[in-house]
Amino acid sequence: MKTNKKRNTFDRSSMKDFNTIRETAIITGLSEKYLRRLQKAGKLPGVYSRTRFLVNYAALIKYLSGLDPEESRY
Repeated sequence: MKTNKKRNTFDRSSMKDFNTIRETAIITGLSEKYLRRLQKAGKLPGVYSRTRFLVNYAALIKYLSGLDPEESRY
């Protein structure tokens, strides 16, 4: 019996408003380390759901589009 296992790929049409940091890293191509640094600095838009931090994808894109090149250096 053949099983279809999906690897770490996401279809953008089924993208949710809030994603985990790992999902956001896969979708955007940004590293998890960079996203976690932004979260620790309080610059990553999102909310906590119990112990998980969920990133607001739309707000993240707006934030990144307004960043100065100097600010993006971590």
